[in-house]
Amino acid sequence: MAVSEKSAGRGLLSTSIWAVGVRQIVYMALGAALYGGLSWATNALQLPSAGNVSLRPAIVIPLFFGAVFGPWVGLFTGGIGNLLGDYVSGYGIYWNWDIGNALIGFIAGLTLLRTAGRYRSTRNIIIAEVFSAVAIIVGMGFASYMDIWVSKLSFVTATVGELLPAALSDLINGLILLPILLIAYNAAKARSGRG
Repeated sequence: MAVSEKSAGRGLLSTSIWAVGVRQIVYMALGAALYGGLSWATNALQLPSAGNVSLRPAIVIPLFFGAVFGPWVGLFTGGIGNLLGDYVSGYGIYWNWDIGNALIGFIAGLTLLRTAGRYRSTRNIIIAEVFSAVAIIVGMGFASYMDIWVSKLSFVTATVGELLPAALSDLINGLILLPILLIAYNAAKARSGRG
């Protein structure tokens, strides 16, 4: 029985998105450093009426690194990048927010299962946007609702004071900036002859 080229490619893709080699480790370090540094630069832009929630255009970094380089790169970029950004900003370590950001990068990285990391079509960019929206809602939901236990918040406070402002800010920033980065990355790949 012959295996079709399409299914063989899918099997290869499924295996390769889970691999962690030197290339992925380099992208993990770069992504975490970028996310941490850009988060630090904007952490002072606190949203009014929200507890320690800032305007974060840098959220696009774990979304992009996940969508382009895979779920493990996205997970590391989101988790370690958030930890670095908060620590350097003087916020300390809030493990639930670090895990929430790691989930964002990881889920965004699952986009590769549908796009193979190619963002030359509107369809694939929309797929990346949908995965990213789900990632933000799940990641910020985890972080916010864990604060019911960690910070002794009520369900309403966790929802209204943390989840809604954090998720809405991240959705607006991430979903506007992600297509721009994907198109720019795709153009750079094509110019270098790799795309």
